[in-house]
Amino acid sequence: MGKQLKLLVIWVPASILFVALLVYMQSQGIFYMSTRRSTNECPNLSTGIDSQDQSQEDEHNIQEGKDDLPSNTTWKPCTFDVCFNLEKCPLTHPFAAYVYDDLLASSSNENAFSPQLLVDVLKETGSYTSDPAKACVFFGILWNTESARENVGRLETQIHSLAQWGEYGENHVLVELSTDQSPASSMLEGVSTGKAIIARSVVSPAKPFRTGFDILLPPLRTADADSMHLLSPLLPVSRETFIHFQGEYSPPQHPGPVTITPNHIRSLQQLLQGKEGVDIQLQCQQLATGKTKGAKEGQWMLCGDQKSRLKLCSKSMFSLVPSPGGPNAGTGVGIYTRLIESLMCGSIPVVIGVGVLPFDEVIDWSRAALIVPSGRYSDIPYILRSVSSGDIQNFRLKGRHLWHTYFSSSLRVVQIAVAIVRSRTLHPPPPAHDFVGKQLVYLPAPNHKQITSPFFTNNFTAYSSSFWNDIPGPLFSYPSSPFNPGLHFSRLNEFAFAHNASQSVDGRAAIESTFKENLLVNVPAEQFTVVILTYKRNEVLMEGLAKLKGIPSLNKVVVVWNDENDPSADLKWPDIGVPIVVVRGRGNSLNNKFLPYKEIETEAVLQLDDDVLMAPEEIEFGFRQVYV
Repeated sequence: MGKQLKLLVIWVPASILFVALLVYMQSQGIFYMSTRRSTNECPNLSTGIDSQDQSQEDEHNIQEGKDDLPSNTTWKPCTFDVCFNLEKCPLTHPFAAYVYDDLLASSSNENAFSPQLLVDVLKETGSYTSDPAKACVFFGILWNTESARENVGRLETQIHSLAQWGEYGENHVLVELSTDQSPASSMLEGVSTGKAIIARSVVSPAKPFRTGFDILLPPLRTADADSMHLLSPLLPVSRETFIHFQGEYSPPQHPGPVTITPNHIRSLQQLLQGKEGVDIQLQCQQLATGKTKGAKEGQWMLCGDQKSRLKLCSKSMFSLVPSPGGPNAGTGVGIYTRLIESLMCGSIPVVIGVGVLPFDEVIDWSRAALIVPSGRYSDIPYILRSVSSGDIQNFRLKGRHLWHTYFSSSLRVVQIAVAIVRSRTLHPPPPAHDFVGKQLVYLPAPNHKQITSPFFTNNFTAYSSSFWNDIPGPLFSYPSSPFNPGLHFSRLNEFAFAHNASQSVDGRAAIESTFKENLLVNVPAEQFTVVILTYKRNEVLMEGLAKLKGIPSLNKVVVVWNDENDPSADLKWPDIGVPIVVVRGRGNSLNNKFLPYKEIETEAVLQLDDDVLMAPEEIEFGFRQVYV
C-alpha cells in the first residue's frame, strides 16, 4: 500500500508537467494540433493529422462548398466526380455547351483559334447553346503568350469575373492554347482556377496535371493551314536513317533523380554505333537554319522550323522523344511537338520517360509509339532491333490515323477536347449527318415489303477504347457498326449443345432444333440496299438493273447519277420488284458511291458499278453468308 501511494504521488506531478509542456509547445508554435489545415498550406503537407483523413476532409469541404479553394490547394483534391456537377447535364437533354465571346488572353497570330470557331464546331454537332441557363459546360479560351503572362492578377480577375463562374468555376473548361513558339510554362501558374477543368499543353509542378480531370492538349501549329502536303509517305519501310534526334539541352540548376541529359544521349549513340544511319545532333547551331527556340531549364530545345525538322524526320525510321530533366522542368510544348511531328513524317516516336501524353485519357499511345521508362534508355538499341518490318508499318499506319483524327488542325484539337468532356458525362456523340442528294427519279414497288434495319442500338455500349483509336473515330455516332455484331452462330451452337444434348440419345436432333429456334430469335430479319454508280451508259445501266430482279433480300436500289444532265423522260426503267431511287451526288466523282445517302435504310449495302452483271442467286448467297 505504501509503495502504491508513493507511485501515485510521483505520477500526478509528472502528468501535470507533461500537460504544461504541451501547452507551452503549442503556444510557441513548436507543436500544432488542428482538425483542419490552414488554407495557405500546400496539399499533402503534414499538419499533425493523417493524410488520408485530410484528403477525405478536403473532398468533403469541396462538395459542401465550404473551402475557399486558393490556387495552391485546388489541384490535387479535384476529380471529375467531386468537382463536376452532373446535375447540369441530364441524359434526357442533349449535351449543350456555352462559349464566352471574348478571349481571356489573345494572340497576335493571324490564324489564332477564336471563340467563334468553337461556336461553329459546336453548332455543327448540335451541341451549342447561346442560353447559359441551358448549358452543361462553359468554355473559356486563352492563348499562352508572353504578353498575357505579365499580369497574373489581372488574368485571375478576368477568369473570376466570367458571368457563369460563380464561386468556384463549376463545370467550366479553361482552354489554354499553345504553339511551338509559346512559353515553356503555363500562364495559369499562380492563378486560382477553382473547380474548372484545365485543357493545356504545359504541365509543371507549379500547376500539376490532374489525371482524369484536366485534359492535355497538343501544341497547335503556328501557321494552321492545310498541312497534308507536309506528310511523308509511309512506304518503303526502310529509310536512309535508322534513328534521329536533334535538340539542345538547357540544364537545370538541380537535376532530378532521372534526367535524360546529353550524356545519356551520347551513351545511347555509342550503343548504336554498330547500326547504320544514326543521326544525333545535340547543338542546334550545327543546323543550316540556325534557328532555335529557347526552353525552360531542364527542357530540350527544338531546333529549326517545322519544315526543316520534318525534312530530317522523314528520312528516319525512329525518332527520340526524351523526357525533361530536373524537379521543376515539367513537360511542355517542345516534347509534344516532337511527338506530333514524328507522326506526320512516319517516324516511330521512341518516348523516353514522358509521363503524360496528349489526349492519353483516350488514345492508346502504345499502338503508335514505343514508350520506354527512363531507367531503360540503355536498352533502347536492343528494343529497336527487335521491331519487325510488319510492326514498323503498323506503327506508322496507326500514327497517321491518330494524326488525322486528333492533331491535323487546331479545330480538330478543340473538337476532341469537347468530345472528351462530353464522353465523361456519358452523352453519346451526335449522329452523323446523312447526305441529302437531289432525288431525280423514284420508282415505287407497292407490293414489296421493305424491312428497315434497327439503328442506334448501342448508344451507351459501343464507345470503348476501339471507338477512340480506330475508324470511324469519336466525333459522331453512327446508325450501326460491323464491330458490334449480335450473338455469333458458334455461341448459339454451344448454347444448344449445353442445353439439350442430354435430351436425346445422340443430341443431334435437339441441337439442330434449338439452333434454328435461337437463330431466328437472335438474328432479326434483314435486307440490303444496292448502290450503283453510273455515268452516260444508260443501256448498260438498264441491263444491270434488270439482272437484280428476283432477289428475295433486296430492299431497294439507289442509282447515283453522275451525269450532269438529268435522266430523260423517255428512259424505260425495268420493273425489278423493289423501289428504284435515282439521286445526284456531289458533282462527277467516283467517291459519290460512298456517300451516306438518306435513302439507304439498311445496315447492309452492296456497291456495284453499272457494268457489273451478277446472277441474283449469287448476290443472295453472298448476303446470306453474312446475315443469315
